[in-house]
Amino acid sequence: MLPIRTLMVVLLLFSTSSWARVPTDPAQAEQIFTRWLAAYNAGDRQELQAVLSTYGIDHTAQQYLDIRETFGPFDVLTRTVDTPDTIAAIVRGTSSDRGVLITVAIDPDNRPRLKTLQLEGTEIPDAFKPARLEMPALIAQSRARLDGLQADGKLSGSFLLAKDGEVLMTWQGGLADREQGVAVDAATKFRLASLNKMFTAVGILQLAEAGRLSLDDTIASHLEDYPNQAGATAVTIRQLLNHTSGLGEIFDDAFETRKASLKTLHDYWAVYGDAAPAFKPGTQDQYSNYGYILLGSIIEAASGQPYEDYIEQHIFRVAGMTATGAMPEAARVPGRAIPYTLSDGRWVRETRTLPLRGTSAGGGYSTARDLLRFAEALRAGRLIPAAAVQAATSPQNTKGWYGYGFMVSGEEERRQYGHEGGAPGANAALIVLPSQGYVVIGLSNVDPDAMENVVNFVGNRLPL
Repeated sequence: MLPIRTLMVVLLLFSTSSWARVPTDPAQAEQIFTRWLAAYNAGDRQELQAVLSTYGIDHTAQQYLDIRETFGPFDVLTRTVDTPDTIAAIVRGTSSDRGVLITVAIDPDNRPRLKTLQLEGTEIPDAFKPARLEMPALIAQSRARLDGLQADGKLSGSFLLAKDGEVLMTWQGGLADREQGVAVDAATKFRLASLNKMFTAVGILQLAEAGRLSLDDTIASHLEDYPNQAGATAVTIRQLLNHTSGLGEIFDDAFETRKASLKTLHDYWAVYGDAAPAFKPGTQDQYSNYGYILLGSIIEAASGQPYEDYIEQHIFRVAGMTATGAMPEAARVPGRAIPYTLSDGRWVRETRTLPLRGTSAGGGYSTARDLLRFAEALRAGRLIPAAAVQAATSPQNTKGWYGYGFMVSGEEERRQYGHEGGAPGANAALIVLPSQGYVVIGLSNVDPDAMENVVNFVGNRLPL
């Protein structure tokens, strides 16, 4: 199973500093965990907020209800820590098929205040992994899930399952344009969100193979006019690739007001370039869209081409991807789906969070067939050599969930790599199981995480 998209960006980490006073009852971690879990599973906003307030947690009930919308209620699988002051439990989302590690720890110097309430993505232990299915049964169940989500108004999109380049199953459903009544078909182009990071990483690795750069080069060695030279000399290309740079987000609260000025990759520097790394580069993981903006800038500097031109020439053309691109949102792109986000129970056209065009961090578009071509070109070594593919799709960060531009998990026959992407009006996922030659792709023009959940459902049950 692929790690949760952007990990702690989606989930929550809480460590106390100085919140309002809480009761001095003798509660143990077990009681607090049980109370929080019961409120979460019931979707009880009032009780959730009461738990958070009682134990000094500076989160809102809505944050947890948003997680519940994606993952569903949690089933407890096993405890990894069980002491009076600390509970750590691996749980599984009932609607998402994903593992989450929940840690509840009391501050022993200020009982029963919590010093930690943390949710983070984790692997499901082998003993609890779902049973593998024979292909006919898996295809039938997958199609039933997709049809059911569409019938419930929760999904429109395109799905593909292939083995060794041979397509075993395709599905298209819902509307690409709700106003005009245009149905999704095999040629519909969907926004990729963060899946563009795979292309960016492959471009960097190509330039490394060509001797134009080294993964241990610093930002400053390629971007000489970068605003924060102190930070630029501390961060390497490798750390940008594996999300250990300490650089942060571009999709912040002010993005909507700023995006009109963000027409090129260089434009992002003026807004985000002064920030120093949040931690010593290489010591922690933190998903960074801005880091991938800088990788796109480095491709431009090392190749002498605009990012879009380099990726088109060296990746899309080589792989035979004729329906993939990053044209501006204002441009008319035949077959590009309209993005829709849920607002007050209705699907409405999404415009607020869209960048002006796709970038090296995300936002381009493609079809399921084109992404299969990319996956097969990568597996065949036509984009980068096999050794570079192996490195890119193996754990490269501190917690082992990311390589170079690829989310990674599992070992041996269960090894997977790929990427997930989600934003209002876009949900995309690609999984490759290299030892069996499977590729699973899902694209959607509605909010996360319905399509991701189906892709992970299939990836977890493919026959080995």
